[in-house]
Amino acid sequence: MLLQLFVLALASTASAKEACTAEEQEGALVNAFTAWGGNEWHNKKGWLDSTLECRLKDLKFPAHCCWHGITCCVSSTCAETERPDVDRCGCKQGLVWGINLDSNNLVGNFTRFDHTPFACSLQRLKLSYNGLSGEISGGIKVHKRLSSLELQANELQGTLPTEIGQVSSLRLVLLSSNKLEGTVPPDICSNASRLSSLAIDDNNFSGLLDLTHCKKLTYVAAKGNNLAPNLDEALPELKSVFLEDNSLVGALPDDIFANFLPNLEQLAISKNKLSGRLPDMSMYSLKNVILDENRFVGPIPDSWSRIARPNSLVRLDTNYLSCCGIKPMTIQQLSTVNRTLRIDEVYEGVDYSAPLLPPFLELSDELEPVTVKLQQSFKAAGMRCPTLRIVGQEANPEGTLDWFLDPSYYMFEKCECDEGLRLVNLTKPGHIFYFECQVPELDSSSSSDQTWVEAYPWTVVIIVVVGCLLLVMTSFALYLYKGKEVLRKLRNLKKRTQGLPSSGPFVAVVTDIQGWTDLCAMHPDLSMKVLGIHNSILRKARWMNFGYTHETEGDSFTVVFCDAKDAAAFCLQAQQMLNMQQWPCPRQSSNSEEGPFPHMKNYVNPLSKLPMVPMIKDFSMHGVPKIQTFGSSRNHSNLGGPASLDVRVRMGMASGFLHQDESLHGHPTIAKAKEVSDAAVGGQILMEGNTFAAIKDSLGELGTVDAQVGMGGFSLN
Repeated sequence: MLLQLFVLALASTASAKEACTAEEQEGALVNAFTAWGGNEWHNKKGWLDSTLECRLKDLKFPAHCCWHGITCCVSSTCAETERPDVDRCGCKQGLVWGINLDSNNLVGNFTRFDHTPFACSLQRLKLSYNGLSGEISGGIKVHKRLSSLELQANELQGTLPTEIGQVSSLRLVLLSSNKLEGTVPPDICSNASRLSSLAIDDNNFSGLLDLTHCKKLTYVAAKGNNLAPNLDEALPELKSVFLEDNSLVGALPDDIFANFLPNLEQLAISKNKLSGRLPDMSMYSLKNVILDENRFVGPIPDSWSRIARPNSLVRLDTNYLSCCGIKPMTIQQLSTVNRTLRIDEVYEGVDYSAPLLPPFLELSDELEPVTVKLQQSFKAAGMRCPTLRIVGQEANPEGTLDWFLDPSYYMFEKCECDEGLRLVNLTKPGHIFYFECQVPELDSSSSSDQTWVEAYPWTVVIIVVVGCLLLVMTSFALYLYKGKEVLRKLRNLKKRTQGLPSSGPFVAVVTDIQGWTDLCAMHPDLSMKVLGIHNSILRKARWMNFGYTHETEGDSFTVVFCDAKDAAAFCLQAQQMLNMQQWPCPRQSSNSEEGPFPHMKNYVNPLSKLPMVPMIKDFSMHGVPKIQTFGSSRNHSNLGGPASLDVRVRMGMASGFLHQDESLHGHPTIAKAKEVSDAAVGGQILMEGNTFAAIKDSLGELGTVDAQVGMGGFSLN
């Protein structure tokens, strides 16, 4: 009897320790406000006011439930259609359900946060994009209901505690862009783990990335570390893997897709030292394969036809792949070499009878500038080469594949040079073809015999005078007939053919999708569809406004223009096309006031007429002028329609000067455009002062740009 009473007493004590109270939670929030510099927060509405009357759905809640960023449980029970991690149910009414202080200027030590008062109710902890430092302590293990932990873009240090694997309720863990180090604990997933999304990219992790226990993992982002993945066991639910810039070496397993990643949709392992031949493609589910900036050799296997379809992105450029090279260097040789080899140094010979492309691919007639990168096996400056399409596909922009190959793969077939350069054959006997674009040399030879020009010098004068008169008369007649329209078309034709600038003034535009990493983590099944639509829109707007793609990386575009008005027109037209786009809808939605997916909006008919786009000069961002659009259709519908993703692109413009023989790659102007873009928010266009000075007298002309017709008067239809 005494033993039973003792057991009951222990159980009562344990229950009391696990219980949470609103008073303890309010005290812990007050302490966090003090520890994290609350007086300097961007938004501290309601904080520390314990007398605040807080009501929701005719129910009265503790005052802190109405403080900015704090949401509380609504009901202690959940209906059949409700989920605790979305609908704020399943915990005692009035206890803290979520803390969302994203981008709020929090500064201080993260370890000052007391997890214990929130252990039995907290579902979401979102403190991303702040200045929090310190470690992620093992105290996090007390949480029983925590589903989403978002701490990316802070200053967190130290190692990742093994206790994080004891929080079996975790589904989403975002720790990107911190200063975490050491190894990733192999037991980051316990046997009962529900972890589905893990983002640890851009930290200082090293060693083996062992995720064999994470059987429910669908998304992992670990780029920018020094990690090597463990592929001893299959991860059947994994759909997205991002391991760029991790110093990976060796070859990919031949059965990586069939045996280890059978349902993969996205694979990005660029900027490593992987070598050997490409593995066979055994699946149709892949939509995005990024293998550029590695050291792969040999031809593309015929089995890769399984992923040759529109809206699929395949990057195989900046490798040593070749259709026709024989006897390539070994994996060991390629792994140990510390310099970039020329493509004709990698192979001992060439098979001229081999097909230039796999049987499912062919070269189109559309030429695009070849992106210049530091690690290329040939000099790409000034070169334009054909895009790829599926064999038999009709020639149209929608039929062009988003496949990227080095032109050395198909022996530089159909490649041309920009104006003022010529294609020079530098192929060594018996080696792979090697071409470069060079400035033509002047012919210094001269004839000693007298020419007819020297004999009849006045003939030249007469021909020149008559020719000038005819030219003036023809130009005057054309001006009277069509005038400005002819001149405009001539100017546009010149812009269309001049290619990337080789010298002189230019304008760089850098764009990216705001919150792209979060969107990939939360909606991995939709991210590639979104990226395909985004890429198609930017390419159309770029072509309409005479821009040239300098570089693409993931969701980021770098587009170069010779004229500031064209750059501004590109940004305006692209933003309006993005604004009208019907973006895909997530599979699940909720009627709750605040869910875990912040990128959702209600669909509004995109065919409603767009208003004129005025431009204003605003110096609110440290003196940086910006263009704003008004009358946006991105509003919440009152009709209760299906919720679609809210995709917003930020854009930055900068002007600069390119000297002769200077490369665009790494140019300070492009870095400045990237800095201006980073200062923008989604849907916004920012520019530095020189660019604004160049377009300020053309605001009326730029005001005519809409989603169908660019400033040049061309229609997208």
